[in-house]
Amino acid sequence: MKFVLNILKAFLISFLFIGLTHAATTCPSISPKIAGDGPVEQVEAILNDVVCAFIDLNNQNNGTLTSTMNLTKKKIIPYIDLEYSTELALGIYWNNLNTKQKKIFERDIKNSLINDYVGILTEIKEWRDIHISVDKNYSQNANTARVNIMVSLDNTSNSATVTLKLINKNRWKIYDLEYLSISILDIEKVGYDSKIKRQGIEKLIEKMLSRS
Repeated sequence: MKFVLNILKAFLISFLFIGLTHAATTCPSISPKIAGDGPVEQVEAILNDVVCAFIDLNNQNNGTLTSTMNLTKKKIIPYIDLEYSTELALGIYWNNLNTKQKKIFERDIKNSLINDYVGILTEIKEWRDIHISVDKNYSQNANTARVNIMVSLDNTSNSATVTLKLINKNRWKIYDLEYLSISILDIEKVGYDSKIKRQGIEKLIEKMLSRS
């Protein structure tokens, strides 16, 4: 399961967050805070903001572990609804947790995302021309939406579609992604369920606290 999860995260980072690197030396970023309110407009602004930040970092030849981690915390994590993602990942266990325990699990998912993203980003050595487009035809149900991202490489037939799942509380944020019908959140859910059944939730929390 962990292998599949890493493949999915690697796909998202390498295809969505390092594209357009042969664009201009500077990259004018559009903040989601001033973009349109719709999920498509927000996804376009989020991708633009994140991609431009990492292009600028690359242009400065400053892709150190520390700078990559700081930029990940600043430019990727804020666009993820960690609370909602954690609630879905824990499923039936969520409502039995107190506020402090919920925050511990939320921090665990946050740290896992940061470590995965930083590990992948610092390993990237070759930057390629990538075309990214956001499908204007999205699906929405109340305060959730699904937006498809199409990615293709220059001079190849390689292309793929990633589905971003978003929720709107005060503004649209990403809570999950799917590639080839595989959901990162579903994989996380299986992982937590297995650990809780094997160790018990209190023991798992103790282990998470010992790592923090």
